[in-house]
Amino acid sequence: MDGLIDIPEEKWLRGGTPDESRIVPWGVQSIDHEDIDFWQGQVESELVDEAVAALAEELQ
Repeated sequence: MDGLIDIPEEKWLRGGTPDESRIVPWGVQSIDHEDIDFWQGQVESELVDEAVAALAEELQ
């Protein structure tokens, strides 16, 4: 799918998903960081940087 960022299993530092997972950069959510941490997990900072850059590009 165009514009989505795959989250490979090895990019999860903690947590994860049972199926293939992707980041939708333009799907910005306004939830508390504890919710993300508790429910989903934590990914490598490089993957977060890639998603933020994709979001900034989408907004420009």
